[in-house]
Amino acid sequence: MAVVRRILLLTGALFLGAMLSGGVAAQDSGSVLHEIAAAGRAADLAEARAATPSSERRAAAARLSAAVISALANYPRHATAILRTAIAAAPRHRKYVATTVVAAFPGYRDLAWREANNPESAPLLVRASAETGDSGASDTYSDPMQSHQEFGLSAVVIGGGGHDVGAFGNRKESGKDVNMELRFTPFGGWLWDFILSPEPHIGGHFNTDDNTNQLYVGGTWMFDLGWGLFAGGSLGFALHDGETETDLLDRKELGLPVLFRESAEFGYRIDEHHGLSFYLDHISNAGIDENNEGLDTFGIRYTYRI
Repeated sequence: MAVVRRILLLTGALFLGAMLSGGVAAQDSGSVLHEIAAAGRAADLAEARAATPSSERRAAAARLSAAVISALANYPRHATAILRTAIAAAPRHRKYVATTVVAAFPGYRDLAWREANNPESAPLLVRASAETGDSGASDTYSDPMQSHQEFGLSAVVIGGGGHDVGAFGNRKESGKDVNMELRFTPFGGWLWDFILSPEPHIGGHFNTDDNTNQLYVGGTWMFDLGWGLFAGGSLGFALHDGETETDLLDRKELGLPVLFRESAEFGYRIDEHHGLSFYLDHISNAGIDENNEGLDTFGIRYTYRI
């Protein structure tokens, strides 16, 4: 039990460090958006002037493309803000931006063309440029990347499936599981970037036969595979109400009240908000206790992204 407490304390320290480091990252990402906006306005202005030589037009477009590609490479979780900022600043280059982004990052195909083909989409630069006669005046924007650092709900997941399916052990318990899960926006910061910016989550499995229920927390990683497909997984901890030690033949011996939890998921994103997926998750104590039968759940889930 002492080992579990140490692991929980370490995880809490990592989350705290990630939140504290988020402010610095927000400032850096905000300045990147200003650079993209400036490059976009320059490219759009060059395209609008009939007298601008073609070489200057190409150079301005190339600078915009380079700024967008660099921003996507460094701040992938802010892809929507980056693309929308570029397109809002340079509407004449919307298809050019989408084409260059897809060539560099095929996984952004759907997002890039959705933004390019949606002129009704409101730009994430909240306030327009403040034009004054003062040469020292600068543009005034809110920082959409910084606002994205605010902790908030990002997705609601509901589903169900088989309980104790025996993927990594023998089946003992019966019934079906109803699954509910909430996901939140990544904290941001260098530490969260280092672990590839998972979405924090909290959820639960509720068994229909009064067998083991669980409440779990952790982080979820999801990756766009193109053509609407996605895959990912999660790591975290689960608190359960099952048996830690028992002589009952139809109940699992799980050893400890707090267990490690891992999951894998594969699905299809119907559109920006709706998706369906298959998932498999596993809880166990990783051999910390001699009683370690583990418990596996397999099912289908619906995800609504905010």
